[in-house]
Amino acid sequence: MATKTKSVKPETTEMTTTTETATETFKATAEQVKGKMEQALKTFEEAGSLSKDTYEAFVSSFNITVKGVESVTTETAAYAKKAVEDLVAVSKAVVGAKSLREVVDLQNDFTKSAFDAFLAYTNKVGEMTVTLTQSAVEPVSRQLGVAFKKFATPVA
Repeated sequence: MATKTKSVKPETTEMTTTTETATETFKATAEQVKGKMEQALKTFEEAGSLSKDTYEAFVSSFNITVKGVESVTTETAAYAKKAVEDLVAVSKAVVGAKSLREVVDLQNDFTKSAFDAFLAYTNKVGEMTVTLTQSAVEPVSRQLGVAFKKFATPVA
């Protein structure tokens, strides 16, 4: 009975080549995964920083709003105080009037001055409100612009 000798060498070489190829593929994949993980970590850090900056922008905006509302409230209180003082003064004048004509003249003068004061007050408060809104929106708008630019940039 003749024994056949099997050639072990070609199969061993094929297996070694396959193992080396698999090892290289795993190393390359591991490097890609490592790179993507580092990139993801960097993105999370940037998002955290962006979140902190956005929070600070909203706090700044809130503080500006509080100060602006305080100014408008102060202006409104001053207007109301002056309006009441004017009303008391005209009421005293009406009580002391000598004739109906004098009462009508006092009333007409008071109505005109009260209307003019009201228009001046509404114009002033309107301007204050526009300025307040622009000032309060600016920090948030600026920060959102930064965030949009950051997230609009494609990830490499």
